[in-house]
Parts: sequence; C-alpha cells; structure tokens
Amino acid sequence: MNSGQHLPAFFQEMWRVISGGARWHGEICNRAKDGSLYWVDTTIAPKMDGSGRICGYVSIRYDITQRKQAEKALNDENLRRERAEMLLRDIIETLPNGVAAYDESDRLILFNSSFKECYRRAGGAIVEGRRFQDIMEDAVACGEFADVSCRDDDWQNWINARLRNHRNPGRAFLQAISEDRWFKVQERRSASGYIVGVQTDVTDLKRAERQVKVQAEADPLTGLLNRRALIERLTAVLSSQKAERHSALVLIDLDGFKAINDMHGHGAGDALLIEVGKRFRDNVRKSDIVARLGGDEYAVLLVDVGSTANAIRIVRKLLRSLESPVRLGRKSVRVSGSFGLAIVRKSKSGTPLKVFKRADIALYRAKHNGRSTYAVYNTDMERSIRQREAMIEALRRAIAQGEIQVAMQPQTRFVDRGHAGFEALVRWQKDNQWVPAADIVSLAEQSDLICALGHAVLSGTLNAMSAMKRKDFAPGKVAVNVAAAQLRNPNFAKELLDAVSAHGHRASEIIIEVTEGVILDRTSEAIGVTLNRLFEAGVKIALDDFGTGYASLTHLQRYPVSYIKIDRSFVKDVGHNRGCNAIVRAVTSLAHSLGMEVVAEGVETPSQYQSLLEMGCDYAQGYLVAKPILTEEIDAYLLNCKADRPVLTFVA
Repeated sequence: MNSGQHLPAFFQEMWRVISGGARWHGEICNRAKDGSLYWVDTTIAPKMDGSGRICGYVSIRYDITQRKQAEKALNDENLRRERAEMLLRDIIETLPNGVAAYDESDRLILFNSSFKECYRRAGGAIVEGRRFQDIMEDAVACGEFADVSCRDDDWQNWINARLRNHRNPGRAFLQAISEDRWFKVQERRSASGYIVGVQTDVTDLKRAERQVKVQAEADPLTGLLNRRALIERLTAVLSSQKAERHSALVLIDLDGFKAINDMHGHGAGDALLIEVGKRFRDNVRKSDIVARLGGDEYAVLLVDVGSTANAIRIVRKLLRSLESPVRLGRKSVRVSGSFGLAIVRKSKSGTPLKVFKRADIALYRAKHNGRSTYAVYNTDMERSIRQREAMIEALRRAIAQGEIQVAMQPQTRFVDRGHAGFEALVRWQKDNQWVPAADIVSLAEQSDLICALGHAVLSGTLNAMSAMKRKDFAPGKVAVNVAAAQLRNPNFAKELLDAVSAHGHRASEIIIEVTEGVILDRTSEAIGVTLNRLFEAGVKIALDDFGTGYASLTHLQRYPVSYIKIDRSFVKDVGHNRGCNAIVRAVTSLAHSLGMEVVAEGVETPSQYQSLLEMGCDYAQGYLVAKPILTEEIDAYLLNCKADRPVLTFVA
C-alpha cells in the first residue's frame, strides 16, 4: 500500500528508469495492512523477451525498517544536539559576562563576544584553538593588564602565577585590565575535564568603591587627605620603613586665618584654604602626602626624606610658598603659617599618636616663637610642654582655691591730670613668684580656664571697688578685660549685672575691655548681642589694642564702643616718630568723630604725655601715672587722690 511518504515524482522517476530498460535501486516506504510503515531496500530489473522488449520486471526487496528507524533516531538526536548547541551559543553570546572554555590541552574551544571585548587591546589573540598561555602572553605584550607589562622584569612570573590559578581553578579573583577596567574571574573544571571561565565586569563597582574610599579619605573642601587617611599612611610608613631611613611629619597651623575668615566671610576663607592646600601640594615631592586636618590645620608626611636637613629644606620651601598674597575676589590677603616638624624613625617613633604628639609639641614651640616660623621636635620641648601642663593644673587649683588676685592700674584725665578710674589686671603668685599676666591669660586660653579666670578677676575687681568705697573713695570707672569665650555665653550679661548689683555698684561704673580679636570672632553676632545688652544696662565698652589687628570702621559702627585704647606700641614712639604721630592723631580724630573717648596705654614719660595731650587723647594709663597696685597696697594712692591733688605732678 502507498505509504504517502514519497512524492509522485519519486515513482515517476522509478518508472522512467525501468521502462527504459535500466535497473533501478532505491528505498521505498510502504504501509502494511495494519497501517504501520515499513521500509524496504528495493532493486527492480526489467525482464526481456526474445525480441528484446520488456516483458516483465523482477524485484528484490530487503526489509530495512530497523535500520531506517535507527538512522532517523540518529538524525533526530543530531538535530537536537545542533539545536541545543545553537541555543547554548545564543545564550552564551547573549550573556554580558565573558565566557570561555578550554579543552584538556588547554586550547580555546568556545568563547563569546563579551569575552573578546574584555581584551580590547589583545582581541586578535582570541582565536579558537589557541593555547591559554599564548593568549595571556600576547595580552601582556599588548599592555592589556594594569598590574603587569612586558617591560617589567618579573612579567614571566606573573604569567606563571596566572597559569597556576588557571590550571587549578576554583577561587575567584579580581583582574585589573587596561583603561581602568576590572573583572571578577571565576574558573571551574567541568566533569569532562574542560576549564570554563566566566569574567564579570565589576568596573562600576570598583569605581564606586574607589569613590567611596576617596570620599572617606578626602577632605571635602580641598580634596587633600583627611586626618584618618593620614594616620593610615603614617601607620604604613612606620611598619614598612627601613631602620636606617627617615621620614618626617609636619603639622601646620595658619597664622591669622580666623581674623581673615571673619573679616572676608566663610566663602573667602574656604577659597584661601583651597589655595593653601594647592600650594603645599605643589611644593612637595610626588611621594609626599599632604592632608588637611580640619579648620586651618594641615599636615605633610615627608616619606623617606632621608635626613632632618632634607626635611627642613622642604619645610622652608613650604614657608616660602605662603609669601605671595592670595587673591580673594577683588582683594588680596597675606597668610603665614607655623610649622612643627617631627622626624619619623622606625625604631624610635613608636605609634602614629606619638609622632603626632611630637609634631604638635614642635608646632606649639613654633607658634610661641612668632609667625612664619618652624620648629623641630626635641625632648627639651616635651619637658617644656609637661611644665606648661603642670602650670595649667596649678592655675586650675589657684582659681578653685581663690588664689587669683587683682591689681588696679590707675588712669588719669589728660585735661587736669586727675584720677579717672582703673583697669583691673590679673595677678597670681606661685611659689612666692609672680606669674606674668600675659602667661596667665595664655595658659587659661590654651585650656578651659578662661571663663573661670574671668569670673575670678571680675569678683576680685568688684571686691576691690567695695573696699575703696568703704574708705570713702570713689574708684571712678573700672575696666575689666573680658574674653570672647565669656561673651559667647548667652547668660554672661545677666551674670555680670547681677554680680555688680550684688556688690552695691552701678553698671555705669564698669567698663568691659575687649580686644580686636573678640569683635572679629566668628561668633561675633552672639558676642554683639551680649555687648548690646551690657551697653543698654549702662556698662561701657572699650576696644583694646586698637590698630594692632584687623578691625575696621565697620566694626566700630557695629558695636556700642565708648572707648578706644591706643596700643603701647604706638605710644612708645609718639612725639618723635612721624608715623606713630599720624596714627595717634588719626585714631583720636576718628574716635571723637564717632562720639568715643581715647585712652593711651603705656604712657611712661612726660614727653609722651605732653604729645598725647596735644593730640587730643582723653585718658592716660601707664607707669608715668602709676604701676598696677595690689588692693592691699592701694591706700597711699587713694590718700593722694582724696587730697584733691593731681595724680601727676611732673613739669612738662
């Protein structure tokens, strides 16, 4: 029966052949009576009669059904495998990850375009049949890997290490590639012995990690390293530095930055800090590390600097880098710095904290020596610091135990040489020796004692005023020095006024003396509120050391200043120095035009007194009038004043 498996043309061709007298051979699919198909190998030959005409056909058939079924099964399997392979290749090709497989001979047998894209410089080396080692060597020669080059002496060692990882696969690793790319490489050995590798592009992740690390290590304003990152670098230097080699840590503190920042604004201050950081970076070696520790503090780690002399040369270069002015918009400002240098020796430096402490001690010495200076740490400095810390503790005890005293320095009127008032000055006797007032204030400012010291001085001043009044003497207006830290306290005005009232005095008898630095403080708004409250209550405000800092006319107008005190540095040469004369005249004229009075400090000679009188100054203070007098020794001065005699009796 016709199986329907053959086209009509099949049979037409068969009849054409045998009807032409030729033998035909082929395979025919028939249908059995039960409907099943079977195959027969068929040969049909024509049978000729005596005249040579076809009189019949002879057919020989062999059942080949099983063979055909086996062939079909084989073909179906091959087709399935081809389709599976095509699907696998499509899937692999679609993957964003680079995929490659190597046979038992370590030759490349499969890869996708993503794998080839991994090797942009060595793409020509990615060819089926090539050995893994040959591909790697070509890639190294092309500069494909970021961590090795054929110019490196140990590039062959790198190849050997990569081959060991490849032939013993299992552990994933990161590979740095050219063009700042990163891949995670994971290789496995299949059951059949093939090595299959997958390379995942983790460039974005690595860049993000690097950015996070940079942000964690960088100062957000200047882009320099921050303190934490610097400590990490210093720790690494201490652990890896050879014993005979030296590094150095330099701590830097800008001089006068606070005043510049307050005068020109935070934006200008930030611009200054950025420019200073750039100058430092431009004036050290590539191996050195520049960091900003915060505020106006910087640090430079001089790695493997060789010697102290070399370190000092670099520090001097950094000092010179600050000499040229910095442009801040339309203005130019000058800034200087104090530098503390500590040599880093592996065997002697100890921990990073100790290195920092030594550099900080040197910085303190440099700042003590003046602006634009440096100091190199030595053990004598550390002893000096310990002595300073001991003095601070002694001052703390003295304040707590009521050992702080007050000396009153009289002030007189120029117009009649009569008594005008006092300035209260701090006094402290330690081990039967008087500690200089400037040292007392410096110790208090360097610690947390300035407010407590100010309170003790105010209390002593009010007690001294009470003692004078009990002796029937009017002390006049009494000036008390007040620090910025006291004025920042929102309760200071109330506390002072309450104390004045509790002692039976009037607010109008008190003058608060502040320096230019106080009104230039970054918290000047809060300070201004306190000063205004005091002024409204009757307390007068005096601006001390005028002309030595950065205060401007704007500041004089902003605050309720009643007195300007001309610094002793100008008074010293008045009368015979044209510059000083001009400054004193200008300040006096300015003060009077603003409704203020002028106090000249440091008046020591009659000629100074006469010159200041002619220039229009209102009050004199200095050794010519009287030295500071302890309250228990003030009776002689009071008797002289009570006799209505001029305090000053010299002949000009």
